[in-house]
Amino acid sequence: MWPGASEKHHILIDTPGGAQSIDAMVLRLDENFETRLDAARRFWRALNGRPPGVPYGSLPQQTKLRHILNLRAHDARRAKAAYRRIAEELLSRDPIAARDWRDHHLRHKVRAILRRADRLVAGGYRDLLLYPQSRSRKPVR
Repeated sequence: MWPGASEKHHILIDTPGGAQSIDAMVLRLDENFETRLDAARRFWRALNGRPPGVPYGSLPQQTKLRHILNLRAHDARRAKAAYRRIAEELLSRDPIAARDWRDHHLRHKVRAILRRADRLVAGGYRDLLLYPQSRSRKPVR
């Protein structure tokens, strides 16, 4: 184990005579190659006293906020909140009159948000584990 600046790295050194220098890394060329490559890059930066940089696959801020909104809307619906109430609380600064709700643009937006939330809760959240790769994407051969 090598303690880096802010992370711990597990290293397997297989060199003749037990030498303690690292001359090369072997990375498997599989569907997770980009993740492995980023881990090697971050390790190299730590070895050289440089900051690790932004990790590969970190969600953009806008995506994080969208997922938070999706899950908040999902929680509200599970708590039996009406769609109009969800729209007022999460998307609007002003109350929405009942007579305006039928044609209100936020009505369609809430429904779209709840569809995305349903996909996340039904297993789509697993795609976040390997972001930006997707479980549904087939490897190219």
